Amino acid sequence: MTAKDYELSKGLPKTTTSICPECKKLIEAKLLERDGAVVIEKTCDEHGFFSDIYWSDVELFLKAEDFAFDGIGLVDPHTQCGETECNAYVEIGGKRFPMTSSTGLANIDLTNRCNMRCPICFANANAAGYVYEPDYETVVRMLEMLRNERPIHCTAVQFSGGEPTIYPRFLDVLKKADELGFAQIQVATNGLSFARDPQLLKDAVDAGLDTIYLSFDGVTDDIYLQARNRKMFDVKLKLIENARKLDKPPSIVLVPTVLRSINDHQVGAILDFAFENGDVVRGVNYQPVAFTGRISSDERQRERYTLTDLVYDVDSQTGYAGRDDWYPVPVVAPISKLVSALLGKNMVTFTTHPHCGIATYLFRDDDGTVTPIPRFIDVEKFSLGLYKLSKTAKNNWLKMWYKMRAMRIIRKSIKKDKLPQGLKDVDIVNLIAGVLGDGSKDTLSEFSWKMMYVGGMHFQDDYNYDVERVRRCGVHYATPDLEVIPFCAYNGGPNFRAKVESEHSVPLDEWRAKHGDENT
Repeated sequence: MTAKDYELSKGLPKTTTSICPECKKLIEAKLLERDGAVVIEKTCDEHGFFSDIYWSDVELFLKAEDFAFDGIGLVDPHTQCGETECNAYVEIGGKRFPMTSSTGLANIDLTNRCNMRCPICFANANAAGYVYEPDYETVVRMLEMLRNERPIHCTAVQFSGGEPTIYPRFLDVLKKADELGFAQIQVATNGLSFARDPQLLKDAVDAGLDTIYLSFDGVTDDIYLQARNRKMFDVKLKLIENARKLDKPPSIVLVPTVLRSINDHQVGAILDFAFENGDVVRGVNYQPVAFTGRISSDERQRERYTLTDLVYDVDSQTGYAGRDDWYPVPVVAPISKLVSALLGKNMVTFTTHPHCGIATYLFRDDDGTVTPIPRFIDVEKFSLGLYKLSKTAKNNWLKMWYKMRAMRIIRKSIKKDKLPQGLKDVDIVNLIAGVLGDGSKDTLSEFSWKMMYVGGMHFQDDYNYDVERVRRCGVHYATPDLEVIPFCAYNGGPNFRAKVESEHSVPLDEWRAKHGDENT
């Protein structure tokens, strides 16, 4: 594969590859504008025509494409093409598609057992009829495989499930990930275990846990009763209280699954809650729901919630950020590309598809005034300027000259007359200079902890499935067979989850006979 093979077509209309929601067969799809929105349309010879909203704002869709940067791929550890290494690929509908992004974040499912019964969950033992729970030695091999990835070693891992905190050797897994050198160790949890057992939370942090990815669907229990079949808000509050009491609390990211007519009216209230608990809550990552089952066209149109709907709701419900303040995930890729060039080694670079996620950072003054970063930094000048510099930068005797050029770009990108009262331009310059100097975890976390991250990640379903998004995915699953599979391929489309879990599981009845009915 060459870089040219990775180029993303831009503009509308465009043609891509999708799947039939009924038979999962690969079919051609078109992305085009309809009434100011972007729709995906496709026709299966057997099951007919399908249409759905892809993004609800065509201008933001096109803006996002300006920040599409190509990745350097991922080496498949299991195959060789003659004497050369093969690029990793994902097989969809019998066809192989090369993966063009390295692993930015790896997911490892420790179990599909859970201590809850959520109707919107796509991974649970009761629904599957089996228990998937790789043993500790298998999990260690998966972690080692990720750390040995090439051309870029994976540096961030998230343990998920099911509910990962009920895994028998949960703490041992955290310790091993820390020992192997993962810079970011996360756990995706409903919060029950950490709320009930403060010692478990402390032990997890001592073992290496950095971030709690906390399921958080709203600030009132009526939301949880609809989405989770039980009251849960007190659980979230208790976990946050337990974290706050620790000498070195983990960072907490709130993760609301957003359903139209269920909790979209609380988008702003969730963000306000994050600010109110900003001593431990460092971000909110909204996830518009993906339709994992059959649903009629009318229901999809009524319930579909896209990333740009999130942009509108944050603005209308809080006034903190408008539509010009949001950017796609790969807007930060030029920083990593420049650091890679200056250090002479490949660094993790977020070259995900520009339509997978959208985000901004918000700075809050002591008086409560909230200002988005794009109000006082020219993001286009900053990102594209560093990208152009990265194309020529090298790790040689001119390295300091390139750093000076980068600092000049950064300074020129700062709108000094727009800086919030509690922030100085030197603060921004010093923070980014630290990243350019060593790319250290401490420097990056310092930047994150001064700001509130707000983002959205819209995982795909069979109706809006776009193979180009799968190819560029930077969130991967590691499997017991030591495969790496993009998130949306693992959980949607001709999904790999059921296949992987069924091959490495035991029947539910057999599990219950041995272990009892608890937590299945």
